[in-house]
Amino acid sequence: MKVAMTDMDIAWEDKEKNKSLCAAMVKEAAMYGADLILFPEMTLTGFSNDVPKIADKEQETLHFFTELAEEKRIAIGFGYVSMPDKKGRNHFALIDANGSLRMDYLKLHPFTHGGEADFYEGGNEFGCFTMLEQWNCAGFVCYDLRFPESFQKLPDRDVIFLIANWPKSRIHQWYALLRARAIEMQSYVVGINRTGTGNGICYPKSSVAYTPKGRELIAETGELNRYVELKWDARRRYAEVFPVRKDRRKGFDYE
Repeated sequence: MKVAMTDMDIAWEDKEKNKSLCAAMVKEAAMYGADLILFPEMTLTGFSNDVPKIADKEQETLHFFTELAEEKRIAIGFGYVSMPDKKGRNHFALIDANGSLRMDYLKLHPFTHGGEADFYEGGNEFGCFTMLEQWNCAGFVCYDLRFPESFQKLPDRDVIFLIANWPKSRIHQWYALLRARAIEMQSYVVGINRTGTGNGICYPKSSVAYTPKGRELIAETGELNRYVELKWDARRRYAEVFPVRKDRRKGFDYE
């Protein structure tokens, strides 16, 4: 699976400007032969607690990326916000190359320290799906990365995707936690972070992919995106030869 990793400098709460940038990134990813392109959390707005302002009214973000996926024949993962009631929902959606919605995950853990819990309701289900016939995948959002028990409860996954707005002030933790999740899950882990500045917070270029052994994948660099190749057979062989997760105590209350 060839994955296009974006380092998107999101224009603060400006959906139309961000749509133009996303379209250009998708176009390049398709030219590079990527199977999937991944965008950061709250792709078209940046991480904002102004839910009434940024929330989709009629699933317009889903429609926008669905049309792009169908036109360019590439799967697209992105973040958006809905407001079904008084609180928002922080989504990570994935549309396949045929324009079908494969995942619409709701972030499990609102970020209380950043005020998110006051404005957003957490989800209650994992975002598990299959793509390219054989890849068992899962999706998480930003702060979810800090809760390893959530990852451990997943069924066996070949790759885990995580989208974020993770600040420069804690970026060393971003790398450490992503690598740890890859090692303990024996899965590829791809973390997509935004860049630039949003609402006074700085975000460094830090999208990254790790192998199931915890090694960083060296990315091919395009003009707008970076590209990594994930190998299904290699991941499966490693999990079979060194079956760490099979030794996890079944029925034991790790909490």
